[in-house]
Amino acid sequence: MRGFLAVAQEQSFTRAAEKLHMAQPPLSQRIRELEEALGVKLFERCTRRVHLTQAGETFLEGVQSLFLQLDKAVEACRLVERGDTGMLRVGYTGRASQQLLPRVVLHFRQRYPDVQLDIQGPHPTGLLRSRLLDGQLDVALCFLPLRDTQIDARSFISSEFVLALPASHPLAGAAHVPLEALADAPFVGYPSNQGFHLRDVMDAACRDAGFTPHVVHESETSQVLICHIAAGTGVSVIPAELQALEHLGGVVFKSLGDDAPRLEHGMAWLKSNRNPALRNLLGLDLSENPSPGTR
Repeated sequence: MRGFLAVAQEQSFTRAAEKLHMAQPPLSQRIRELEEALGVKLFERCTRRVHLTQAGETFLEGVQSLFLQLDKAVEACRLVERGDTGMLRVGYTGRASQQLLPRVVLHFRQRYPDVQLDIQGPHPTGLLRSRLLDGQLDVALCFLPLRDTQIDARSFISSEFVLALPASHPLAGAAHVPLEALADAPFVGYPSNQGFHLRDVMDAACRDAGFTPHVVHESETSQVLICHIAAGTGVSVIPAELQALEHLGGVVFKSLGDDAPRLEHGMAWLKSNRNPALRNLLGLDLSENPSPGTR
């Protein structure tokens, strides 16, 4: 078809062969084979020039549109391969992504505006981990580590856990409150066995202190937990950053000391994921204050 198009444009087998960087006899043979396959005569052959027949003119219209679509398809697939178009599926968990999600969306949109962002959440870290492994997500903004050899990760934010007590608690005025001193106290926390990383950390800290926390109320929302602590429902082990949410004046925060568990916020992805858009995301500078001109 490219041979036919060249002959139709040049109106000469000789010039068409030169344009295609091939000898004239093979080109003439291909045109004859094309005519035999179609069962029509495409060209009127004269001594110096060739002219399209009426059937040839009709065929030319179709071939030109065909190659236009082909060129568009080639360019589209190259854009996807470069990660300039396509889709990036981003999952996030509320607390972990409060700072990171806006940063990711801002920097990625600035650099790759034609890539569609499918943002899913907020979800517990455990659910995001499962969706990564199932191939439903390209990247998860979540608490780390996820502890799976198939998953790679990058940490962006680190903080520690603190002990939160009602201001009315007998130990609220103490300079230091060891966690084991609260072994018999009621606790509030995130839901258990639902993939909430923050609940797993609280339970692990209590186990290390020699007891299992007696949780009397669970909530997926940090603000609700803070309100229950202020109301005296129970105590909790929470991320230190949640101190910024305490506006009621009814919660006291205590350090857990040098052994306080650390909290990592970051980005996780499946090592085997070959989505070019993910590759481009990982190449961006997502620090809080990226250097001028960095990607």
